[in-house]
Amino acid sequence: MSKPLFDLPLTIDPDNELRFVGPFNRPVVTIMTLRNNSNLPLVFKIKTTAPKRYCVRPNIGKILPFRTTQVEICLQPFIYDQQEKNKHKFMVQSVLAPVDADLTDLNKLWKELEPEQLMDAKLKCVFEMPSAEANAENTSGGGASGVGSGSAGGGSVGANTSSASAEALESKPKLSSEDKPSSLPDTAEHVESLAGEIKALRETNSELRKENLHLKDQITRYRSSPAIKQVNEPYAPVLAEKQIPVFYIAIAIAAAILSLLLGKFFL
Repeated sequence: MSKPLFDLPLTIDPDNELRFVGPFNRPVVTIMTLRNNSNLPLVFKIKTTAPKRYCVRPNIGKILPFRTTQVEICLQPFIYDQQEKNKHKFMVQSVLAPVDADLTDLNKLWKELEPEQLMDAKLKCVFEMPSAEANAENTSGGGASGVGSGSAGGGSVGANTSSASAEALESKPKLSSEDKPSSLPDTAEHVESLAGEIKALRETNSELRKENLHLKDQITRYRSSPAIKQVNEPYAPVLAEKQIPVFYIAIAIAAAILSLLLGKFFL
């Protein structure tokens, strides 16, 4: 069964599906192994139907003859729902590099290739959430087998194995139950602190707007008040200054006329 696989230029492990084991409230990483079975360099590129949900490193690369490389696929955190059907798929495209190909710029080389030259392999994604009941059943099954082997070779060995598995089963839930309450208050406190900071920033912003409007009002009043004074104040002094010279001129003219009349009268 292994010979047909190695007849292919590229073998993929796993070859059919990628399994991601939860919990999914944090990034989950799985590894894909690619092997070049030919005596020529092989260029590969990985695509997915949900590019925003996965981070693939590397998503394009080359594999030397009879060498292997590993691809890290990271599933981003999301809310897991068992009722939701998962339709995510990956496709691994590969091609044997031409003899005269420039392998320094793989993106340029990939654009120059014809679609007929590419070999495709598709893998579906499977999400698994660990079940406490399944773990308990597996552990109890292992303990029973241990007891059976102990009865055949020695009863004390089976008893020690079953007791050790029971202690491990009891210790795991305790750790998980202690970790969860400690993380929840930290998250709540962090959210409350962020909400308080946002509220304080909004209050500061409103106060700054009020001060800005107040300063604009004062500037407007300051610019308008001197203009009124400059318009109203100069009229009285100017009229007084203009009335005084006219009065003296009239007296001088009257005196001159009077002097002429008196001079003609006496002469």
